[in-house]
Amino acid sequence: MKFAQKVLGIAILLLFTVQCEVIDSDLLESPNAPTPDQVDPDFLLNNIQMQARSVHRSAASLGSEMSRMRYMFGDTYSGAYTPQSFNTYYQNSYSSVLIDVNNLLAITDEEELYFHSGMAKILKAYTLIVLVDNFGDVPYEQALLGSEVFNPQVDPGESVYNAALDLLEEAKADLANEDRIGMPNRDLYYPGLSTADKVDRWTRVANTIKLKAYLNTGNVAAINDLIAENMLISAPAHNFTFEYSTTRTNPDSRHPSFTNNYVDLASDYMSVSYMNMMVNDKHDEFGRDPRMRYYFYRQSTSDADDINDNTCLGASTPGHFQSSDPHCLIDNGEGYWGRDHLIDDGIPPDGGLRTTFGVYPAGGEYDSNLGISVDEDMGLEGAGFDPILMSSFTHFMLAEAQTTLGADGDARASFETAVEQSLEAVQDFGEPVAAGNVGEITADVISDYLDVVMARWDDAGYDNVRNISKEYYFALWPNGYEAYNLMRRTGYPNREDNLQPARTSNPGNWYYSFIYPANLVDRNSNVSQKDRTERVFWNEGATFNFDF
Repeated sequence: MKFAQKVLGIAILLLFTVQCEVIDSDLLESPNAPTPDQVDPDFLLNNIQMQARSVHRSAASLGSEMSRMRYMFGDTYSGAYTPQSFNTYYQNSYSSVLIDVNNLLAITDEEELYFHSGMAKILKAYTLIVLVDNFGDVPYEQALLGSEVFNPQVDPGESVYNAALDLLEEAKADLANEDRIGMPNRDLYYPGLSTADKVDRWTRVANTIKLKAYLNTGNVAAINDLIAENMLISAPAHNFTFEYSTTRTNPDSRHPSFTNNYVDLASDYMSVSYMNMMVNDKHDEFGRDPRMRYYFYRQSTSDADDINDNTCLGASTPGHFQSSDPHCLIDNGEGYWGRDHLIDDGIPPDGGLRTTFGVYPAGGEYDSNLGISVDEDMGLEGAGFDPILMSSFTHFMLAEAQTTLGADGDARASFETAVEQSLEAVQDFGEPVAAGNVGEITADVISDYLDVVMARWDDAGYDNVRNISKEYYFALWPNGYEAYNLMRRTGYPNREDNLQPARTSNPGNWYYSFIYPANLVDRNSNVSQKDRTERVFWNEGATFNFDF
């Protein structure tokens, strides 16, 4: 009996020992934490492309609120955001884009996947530049080193910019490397093109991101080099966009602004300030901006008259408003139903009445005066796109550089091309639902609009930096990230352009850069919270004031 017990005891001990060895081995090679060489590079690159899109959308949304392109909730600037407001944006940037790029680059050289590497470096550089433009100094050199550095220091924004510019040069060399083995199985930004065309397009993306950076920093020599190279996003076929489809499930691949506003009641408010500028900027010379019927869809073609539908109707116009400032409504009686800048009123039951996104670029409905509530079968059914870098943007940037920095080329010609390409892009995208309807953009409409803006350009009484900035502002919809940079770089549009003030006469300081995310300051002992009055490095000498 005792012998049997001993044998049983030894057997149990051996079983336990073997199990421990198996468990230890499993812990060392967990299927839930694969090493980079165990990951499909195409899978990694797909995720990088998707998350870079998310980074852009976060920056575009925040910038659109700062620029009054979209409505900002709150009664003061300090109350508009908390550090937690930026956590998802920050997390997508570091824990998705940047770390996945680093993991991908660890295997692309060995496997000679040079085109994968080029695309990844471009999206990493774009993400770094976006982070600096929004937050200023951010972790870079010590970031994502794991247990090596738990509390990375922030790097000066200028050094992160320079690192991003170096990455873009490396990316261009990788794209052109013909020793590559294979191409990515999915290019979400330029699908369906030949290898030669993909090399061309991604090279133009790299150069146009550099143009943005050099314009911000005022590096005219570098801009002239890019102009001489002649490889920018300069034609509609080069546009850098992320496209959506009409697929409703598994997964829902429609434009997020469509799903937020057409599947059920509209949930987003349009900005009274932005719509008012588009209605009235050329009211006497031309009328409302011809892009409005494409940008916005009115669920009601008449103004609100019931305080239960629009709560600001019960408030008197603030005393610090100018006579030309819109308050609550745009004074044309046509139902452009939005929300004033920086108010925190409760939300009334107006989801079936408020103006919402139109066909461009959200894939919604064209505004042909239908005046009916939205549903998900309307317009392009969500097959929209995100306009990250459009050819018109490039020509606006060139016009600005030629006007303010003396860059090579004809500023007037660049400006005219920019405006024309913006109108044509809206016309072409909306054509399936706008053709034959009231207010559609035609060749004659484009010609008449160009006559007005070019007459302003030629009028010595107009400031052409203001002309460029305002037209660029109208063309950017809904890319608020570029609008936010534009305003800090040129000071336009501003109060004199009827940029709507906050309802309170003293809303506090505007965000000249964003405060740090809670995830950064709460989990990193080397980082302290910053103030929203701090300007990013390329904007430090500016005196433009948007504290209204």
